[in-house]
Amino acid sequence: MMFFLSVIIMAVSAGTLFVMKIPLNNTVEMIGLFQPIGGKIAAFILILGIVGAGISTVFPIILIAPWLISDYTGKERNIYSPMYRILGLIGVLFGFGMQFIHTPPPLLMVFSQAFQALILPAVAIPVLILINRKSVMNEYVAGTKMNIGLLAVIIFSLITSYFAIADFM
Repeated sequence: MMFFLSVIIMAVSAGTLFVMKIPLNNTVEMIGLFQPIGGKIAAFILILGIVGAGISTVFPIILIAPWLISDYTGKERNIYSPMYRILGLIGVLFGFGMQFIHTPPPLLMVFSQAFQALILPAVAIPVLILINRKSVMNEYVAGTKMNIGLLAVIIFSLITSYFAIADFM
């Protein structure tokens, strides 16, 4: 659903900017677009929105790897453990490292959306493997319908991942 929402927002925005012949190559140009709505505090509104989007994105990114590892190993989710802190630090450093890449922010946003396509196969394939292991699932091993559904999800995710990578290159 988020994919469709993102596509719709980007398509409408790109179409509107193209028809109006308004270039948008960097963040500073966004301030001019907010001037009619926000007046003189347009820059503040833009910065507040970007910071809010960044903060709401950082927490799940930092927590997803430790949660997956904790779930897989059967350990408790303890955010004060060394594993959580090390993986969290790596996630934060990766996020801050993006600031030093000389790439326009809109391109980084498109890259992050394309990278999200790689998450689904990275999760769906291990789920398919684990859900069919009798040693893990006991009598709740997946049936034919579940396996067909998961295979359809994996095929779809691999196709979307291919297009995300191919289009980005």
